[in-house]
Amino acid sequence: MPKSAFRLSSLGVSLAPAGVLVVLVLGIGAVQPSFLSLYSLSVLAAECVPILLLSLAQTAVILLGAIDLSIAAVASLASVLVALLLPGYGVAGLAAVLLLSTLVGAGQGYVQFKAQIPSFVVTLAGMGLWSGVALSIAHTTVPVSRNYDLVGWIEGTLVGLPVSFLVSIAAGLMLWLSFRWSRMGRYVRAIGLGESAAILSGVPVGGIKIMVFALSGLLAGLTGIASVARTYSGNPSAATSLLLPSIAAVVVGGTTITGGLGGFVQTIIGVLVITVLRVGIAVAGVDPGYEPLCYGLVIIGAVALTTDRIRLAVVK
Repeated sequence: MPKSAFRLSSLGVSLAPAGVLVVLVLGIGAVQPSFLSLYSLSVLAAECVPILLLSLAQTAVILLGAIDLSIAAVASLASVLVALLLPGYGVAGLAAVLLLSTLVGAGQGYVQFKAQIPSFVVTLAGMGLWSGVALSIAHTTVPVSRNYDLVGWIEGTLVGLPVSFLVSIAAGLMLWLSFRWSRMGRYVRAIGLGESAAILSGVPVGGIKIMVFALSGLLAGLTGIASVARTYSGNPSAATSLLLPSIAAVVVGGTTITGGLGGFVQTIIGVLVITVLRVGIAVAGVDPGYEPLCYGLVIIGAVALTTDRIRLAVVK
């Protein structure tokens, strides 16, 4: 295939999610004009923050050729721990929760690499384990009694947009820059495209996997903090419903589920598509119980439409 045709096809695949986002926004705006108001867009931006943080975590893991099914459970556990520790320990409590969530992620990466167990299995077990721990610590919602201001500031606004959204976007752009220009980013993509070849090339696969899963745990911990800031409380099921949307956002953005191809900017667009889609479902009067069905169909459609089959010779 000529290089020009290759570039045009790849460009079309890359721009497809952005095109879907524009169509959704214009379609919902035509049905519900108030959707395009600054207030509605600000509310929409705040709503997408937890999914955005989890999707950024999932992107790093999927680029590696793996998947993390435990991030929602870790985020829920983090929200409970933040609500319990924040009143008495303040900033130290927040730091402890972030450290713990990072270690949880790193531990899962270590087990996956050392025991050579598929990431799907390791993190599926982790999902059950950390959900159980969260429920054993708190059977119901845990309100924040003191020191809420230490996390509540992210619910403020700046230039008309929620601070939490701006911070999440900044985190996504920092990850994009890091993975694009750093050796670690190149290693992650190399492992995702072919782990055996990466090993033969001298890539420290074990260390990279542990670092990526640690990053996933850290972002899950930040999601827990964002959840507490938004709801004034921690809950053992705070992020349970966000696992499927986070995976959907990654594949909708164009990151290949088999690893190696895609990135964080695409995921940000995918998150916006998923969030706008949720609004569209509500505007259309669809029963919220059907949302998982819609996400499942969206994932299948997104993988079919946005997978770059020119660069990906084999679909696993």
